[in-house]
Amino acid sequence: MGKSPLQQIINKYKIMKADDLVSAARSGDADAACELARRLYMGKGVEKSYELARQWYEAGADAGNAECCYELGQMLMSGLGGGEDQERAAEMFRKAADAGNPYAMFELGAMYAVGRGVKKNYVKASKYLRLSGTEQARAMLEDSVNWWRPAAERGITEGEYQYGVCLVNGYGVEPNYAEGYKWLYKAALKDHPKALDALSQIYEFGIGVEPDKGKALFWKKKYCDVTGTAPGDVGITRDQLVSPEPQETE
Repeated sequence: MGKSPLQQIINKYKIMKADDLVSAARSGDADAACELARRLYMGKGVEKSYELARQWYEAGADAGNAECCYELGQMLMSGLGGGEDQERAAEMFRKAADAGNPYAMFELGAMYAVGRGVKKNYVKASKYLRLSGTEQARAMLEDSVNWWRPAAERGITEGEYQYGVCLVNGYGVEPNYAEGYKWLYKAALKDHPKALDALSQIYEFGIGVEPDKGKALFWKKKYCDVTGTAPGDVGITRDQLVSPEPQETE
């Protein structure tokens, strides 16, 4: 089987001579800058230099290379090759995360969880850790049940939603669908959009309950009412839209 275009590009830079890499990087080739920085960082075929590695990661990041953004974020966070800059590290991780890098998502989520380089924000921490899907992220999410329980018990809507998610998914606790549903329901009654969406999925797919299309439709309609989403975008047909209003109780 032939190599994919992506594999061919990766191999092209990996087998380039150092002088050729330097020439390509200086001409503005971000992928070449990334490979050159990696070699300088590791001392692979060139003299090891964190300072030069950081400079080339900077060049690649400026050109929009997501891998360079992630690696630069790591160096900024640890102070390798120059001074520490936690705020800029978070900025680099955000750029890499937006490009789909799961490890950058983890680093950014961890920064939001402890307030390093960014203002502490458990909502954003949970978001990026869940998006990451890495084992590291899963381990950190185990603690999130302790972030959200106090807020839920104080009646804070976001806390009710997030705590319900922790219980349903088993973050730091044994999965408890009934208890998780209870907290999601509390948030949904306050028109929390994600709680409304969560309840519609719980009933549509039978997550811890028997599937119930009527209740799923009820929460979908509520979600559309609250968010202004077109019914068709959440799978509500024209016939369902004009059908008698389904009911839901706790």
